[in-house]
Amino acid sequence: MGISGLEFARMCDATLTGATATHQEMVDMVEIAKKYHFYSVIGQRCYLDEMVEGLKGTDVLVGAGCSNITGADPAEVKANFAKWHLSHGAQEIENIMNISAFKSGLDKMVVHDVRAVRDAIGPDIVYKCILEVCYLDDDEIRHACDLLIEGGVDYVKTSTGKAGPATLHHVEVMAQACKGRAKIKAAGGIRTVETVERMLDLGVERFGVGLESAVKIIEEANAK
Repeated sequence: MGISGLEFARMCDATLTGATATHQEMVDMVEIAKKYHFYSVIGQRCYLDEMVEGLKGTDVLVGAGCSNITGADPAEVKANFAKWHLSHGAQEIENIMNISAFKSGLDKMVVHDVRAVRDAIGPDIVYKCILEVCYLDDDEIRHACDLLIEGGVDYVKTSTGKAGPATLHHVEVMAQACKGRAKIKAAGGIRTVETVERMLDLGVERFGVGLESAVKIIEEANAK
């Protein structure tokens, strides 16, 4: 599936979440996001208010995560954090599946964790939850998709990118498991327009890409 730079941008959540990302980089991200018309940006949460203010009146949303990198926060903490983000202007929420609970076979805890955030933010806020597929085999990916869908997500998301890249195979397994019951967001290691186009063919509807790589993909698509 061929795609233009703008078409990709309107499916892309541009991210800048590394530990050393600076305040000035966040300021720059807001301006870059307006220039390229990304669907949303996700940055350091301590600058959420400033990002929301900087993008007010534009076509770029601000998203936010409500979990630490392991997904192992108590469900109530995630739920309250999600509500805090919304009260400060975030428009989409991301969670990370409780990987420890999942690996422990505690399916009810996993679903409770996901559902707690959905109940806290209500039915109208776009809600994505991350599997962290690099830690899972194919059967686990399928089962995790079922649990996240039971918990009320809009999107199942491959990964944060911190544990490793999402592959075409990961996306294919997720698409087969979801069967249209939830949308798919791919993130982690996406560096080229070719990868984007192949993932689109597998059913991906949103992408999470680091800001620098996202700009490069737009420019690559526009140069085709």
